[in-house]
Amino acid sequence: MKELETLLNPLEHMNDDEQIDHAAQFHHDLALLQHRQQTAIAPDAVSAEWCEACGNEIPELRRRTVPGVTLCIDCKREQEQQERMYR
Repeated sequence: MKELETLLNPLEHMNDDEQIDHAAQFHHDLALLQHRQQTAIAPDAVSAEWCEACGNEIPELRRRTVPGVTLCIDCKREQEQQERMYR
C-alpha cells in the first residue's frame, strides 16, 4: 500500500531537492502553458495583407505559414526584441 500512498501524496515522499525540482518544473510548465494560451491563434485565422505597424505588404508565404499574422518579419522581429528588453 505504500506505493499507492506515494502516488496519492507524492510531495510527502520527496526529499527537499526533489521537491525543489518538482516545483521548478511545475512553474516552467505553467509559464509555458500560459504563453501558449496568450499567443494561441486559430489555425484558420485570416492573415493581414499589410503590416499593421509599418504598412508594408506581408509576403504571401508568411501569410500562409503563420495564420492570423498581422506584422511583417521586420516589425515582428523588432517587437520581440522590445519585449525581451522590458522583461
